[in-house]
Amino acid sequence: MNDRILKSVIEITRQRDIDSLELSLVSTLAEFIPVSAIALYKSLQNSSADKVEEVVRLSVSENNENGKNYNWSSEKQVVTANNNVHQCFQSAAVIRSETDDGYTHLLYPVFLDHKVGGVLSLESHEILTPWHTLIEALITIYNNYLAILNESERDKLTGLLNRRTFDLKLDKLLQAQREKQATYNASPPTSEKRHPEAMSCTWLAMLDIDNFKSINDTYGHLFGDEVILTLSQKMKQNFRNSDLLFRFGGEEFVVILEPTSPEMAKRVFERFSQAIAGHDFPQIGKTTISIGFARLMETDYPHTILVRADKALYYAKEHGKNCVFNYDELLANGLLSEKQTTGSAVIF
Repeated sequence: MNDRILKSVIEITRQRDIDSLELSLVSTLAEFIPVSAIALYKSLQNSSADKVEEVVRLSVSENNENGKNYNWSSEKQVVTANNNVHQCFQSAAVIRSETDDGYTHLLYPVFLDHKVGGVLSLESHEILTPWHTLIEALITIYNNYLAILNESERDKLTGLLNRRTFDLKLDKLLQAQREKQATYNASPPTSEKRHPEAMSCTWLAMLDIDNFKSINDTYGHLFGDEVILTLSQKMKQNFRNSDLLFRFGGEEFVVILEPTSPEMAKRVFERFSQAIAGHDFPQIGKTTISIGFARLMETDYPHTILVRADKALYYAKEHGKNCVFNYDELLANGLLSEKQTTGSAVIF
């Protein structure tokens, strides 16, 4: 037992990204604790108090061969927190409850930066008191390692995801899209069967602060950093919790927008561009951003997607700045070509 626990701890600390760390924690708990379900919830920014993000859920059941069946759900979704989950977030304490059908529920707070950032929920037909010490030990290991990974994945100035994390996040997203497409292809044909991209798709946008070099040269890097910090805060406020926000370095940012229509994607980016243009920055006054975005297809390579968004951004920079362009629209209108090559978007 002790050797198995030690190996599981090693496996937890072997993970190199937060998504894998979460799966490893839940898997380890399910291996040693007699649970019927485990779920991990995270708090949401800019959302009502009763809404949380369910990042992973595992259901465990017995099979006919004295073994266990594991049913994973690792697709993140926003759910309404029940009273126990809400109480655990608020009290930062372990919450225990029992249901009429004989289930025991234990909820443990998960800490990040000395505050409750999540709740781990365990459900069992058994009393879990004998495993309490083990559960708390594994959660403590998870908390400690989560802090390390979170620091390595985040940009220090803005708190957004950093360039290093982008490749891993995008690879996982593309893989998930490929699996969804494969499931669609394998499903029986019906009259109502529609292509998963018929209504919406994922989008990648590159955002760049206009005339940023001039801001630094005129007002100094301290005010330049303030512009970057304010922009990042506006991004967190304006985009959904499920959208991925990155700072690529300097004044360049990337947004991966959850599936939506081309028209809605453009409206979202235009609305954000207008929010920045209407903001008064201390000492500087007004500044603007340019945005180029492109469709993110499961058959694409990450570099290809970035190049397309970058071309649209470059086009925006050369055609007045403070504007938003869709790569596919530019292509369809003959304003860009697939063979056209440009360097990275530059600061004018």
